[in-house]
Amino acid sequence: VSVTLDLSDRLVDLVNEGFDCGIRLGELADSNLVSVHLAEMRRVVVGAPDYLQRRGIPRAPEDLLQHDCLALGPQRGWTFRAHLAGLGNTGAVKTRSIRVKGPIECNDGVVLAEWARSGGGLAWRSMWEVGEDLQAGRLISVLDDWAAPPVGIYAVFPERRHLPLKVRAFVDLLKDAYTQKDYWLPKTGFDVGQPSCA
Repeated sequence: VSVTLDLSDRLVDLVNEGFDCGIRLGELADSNLVSVHLAEMRRVVVGAPDYLQRRGIPRAPEDLLQHDCLALGPQRGWTFRAHLAGLGNTGAVKTRSIRVKGPIECNDGVVLAEWARSGGGLAWRSMWEVGEDLQAGRLISVLDDWAAPPVGIYAVFPERRHLPLKVRAFVDLLKDAYTQKDYWLPKTGFDVGQPSCA
């Protein structure tokens, strides 16, 4: 199997553009593509130690309203999930979004993580982007008692009567790699399993 990697945020037309396989995050629109679930993407809210020392540590999602939040493009809603405690709510989960604000936004997650490392504010990033920074102490995760709902990672490919062996082998390779804990957090001790919720 040889790979030509095309990185894009646009929704690629796999059939008409000649792609064998695509990797997509989040809810998949109904289509005539076949999808294979590969893994769950986990996200955390992170900030640099000096930023948190200056501005304080948020303890609940509502506290983000008092912080500079580094938004990914115009999308400013950060979604959190918590287990509900109390009579009649055993095991129930509530999801809520907080409309964050900040002085800068960007359409590139790598740049947002860099801004967070430099003390520009809080960022809501995937563990694969910030895991090593957390381990090294360049970033600190906050709101750890609130788990962002996981986002599915899928391999998608055109529906065909006979899937080419190279595509099947590639998808199997991805499934095997993505299920390995070390894939997501190389050289760290963080647990990427189900986070605890309050």
